Amino acid sequence: MALAQIKKAVINSETLTAEKKNAMAILSYVLKNVLDLLHPVMPFITEELNSILFQGSEMVISRPWPTADESLINKDIEVAFDQAFAVVEAVRGVRGRYSVSPATKLKAVVSVDDAATETSVNACLAIITELGGIESITVGVKAEKPKFSASAVVPGGELFIPLEGILDPAAEIARLEKEIEKAKSFAASIERKLSNEKFVSGAPEAVVNAERVKLATQQDIIAKNQKALEELK
Repeated sequence: MALAQIKKAVINSETLTAEKKNAMAILSYVLKNVLDLLHPVMPFITEELNSILFQGSEMVISRPWPTADESLINKDIEVAFDQAFAVVEAVRGVRGRYSVSPATKLKAVVSVDDAATETSVNACLAIITELGGIESITVGVKAEKPKFSASAVVPGGELFIPLEGILDPAAEIARLEKEIEKAKSFAASIERKLSNEKFVSGAPEAVVNAERVKLATQQDIIAKNQKALEELK
């Protein structure tokens, strides 16, 4: 659950603070309602979990069906929350694309399309920095992309992660160019095989399809590495 991620440090703290009690109460409320909602399709499992997690409480089957309290629904908060998690996912995507350790603190620039989106992102900076491993973040309308930075599209704008000091520019560009050439060479050999009518008509369909999957995989590698290369130049 999102709250568990955001409040992980608070929940794991040995000190029972007011913030921890509040977070635990919310998680308990949500979990109990989830068990109620799952009960019709998972009756035995939900009853077992309920007896372990909520000892002394009534059985799930005896509880009323959960209903939404419309007065607690805030669309602005939902939009801001979705925006924040989109940025966090984009940061994690950049880490994966460039093999940057989760322990490495990053800087980030979020370029947004309008003032409303800027306000929405700024409202959730604590979530973004905590879950994204961000040490500093700048949010601005049409913010400029820093040099040698990775980018990712987010709702209402674009995320930039400066990689200077984290990756060696020349080495990373050389690595990407090498990977592109390797994938192109492999793709060319597969294309030659698939252009051979004798192979396509004579080989089992499963074998031909496997070669087509290999070709699509190499083309995807080429496209992704070319995009990464363009980002860094």
